[in-house]
Amino acid sequence: MSNNMFTIGQLAKQTGVTIRTLRYYDKIGLLIPTDYKDGGHRLYSPDDLLRLQQIQSLKFIGFSLKDIADLLESHDVEEQQLIHSIAFKKRELIAEQERIHQTIDQLDHMKTIISGYEKIDVKLFCFIIHSILLEEENLNEYSQIKGSIHNFRSEERVNLDKEYFSLFMNLKKLVANETNPKSDEALKLTKHLVALSNQTLSKIETAEIKSMDQYDEPNILNPFTEEERTFLNNAFVYMSKLQE
Repeated sequence: MSNNMFTIGQLAKQTGVTIRTLRYYDKIGLLIPTDYKDGGHRLYSPDDLLRLQQIQSLKFIGFSLKDIADLLESHDVEEQQLIHSIAFKKRELIAEQERIHQTIDQLDHMKTIISGYEKIDVKLFCFIIHSILLEEENLNEYSQIKGSIHNFRSEERVNLDKEYFSLFMNLKKLVANETNPKSDEALKLTKHLVALSNQTLSKIETAEIKSMDQYDEPNILNPFTEEERTFLNNAFVYMSKLQE
């Protein structure tokens, strides 16, 4: 065995390609080892290393393994074919970059909403996360509009969600403290929640409401326990009777 030969493990370590991938390349004939040692262990030459680097380069700009095999056989490639592949890869990376920025925005939004609380109700936090992701997925065109209530980057939306979160946390606290749903505290919270809901609806365009009605998947997460839902319902009933 020549000293300049590589085992599959050495080649994998030097190039960052997994051993599993190298075995697959051998299986499909894309990168066949130059030699084998006792026990059938693969041995790769410097030329094999060069071919693997070429495979990595062409794969990076989006060529399929079949196209790579053809290109390495022909030794030449048309300029337009490379330009097209480079442009396609660039569009892919830009789209990925936008997704990363969106995720960062979502995380910042979540962090801002829950700031100021020593302990956070897990069920409520999961509801907030699921709601944000579901809303942006289904209302993406509206969430990008500067004046839209669905724009998670706007200060108005942040304040709105913080207010909802505060109300929901207070509701859970009232129930945990066994507060009467007919108490002044419960009445104040219920009135605030109704006013905030009306304010939210007034800022949503008709077209956006229709789009929301067409969600393929409802937000099946619910931030409230059965006891909390009963408390809220009783508080609403009591408030309605007072307004009659």
